[in-house]
Amino acid sequence: MRKTSKSVGTSKKTSRSHLLLVHMLKGRTINGRQALAHFGIYRLSAIIHGFRKRGFVIETKMVKRNGITYGVYRLTDTPQKATS
Repeated sequence: MRKTSKSVGTSKKTSRSHLLLVHMLKGRTINGRQALAHFGIYRLSAIIHGFRKRGFVIETKMVKRNGITYGVYRLTDTPQKATS
């Protein structure tokens, strides 16, 4: 059975976002240019939004350099497992 382009794109997005999460879990920061260069992620803010919906606490620091303003993201806390 042949995979459709939609299913291929979904798996790539998942693996790219997973690689980004691993990067951030190591205490590293990320910005849009780095996300594109290292992980092929074009819409970093959408991935960050998804992480936040899953319970990750991510700090955004706005940086202005050479007249350009962009966000730098840093993971500050991970979701807590529910205790029974």
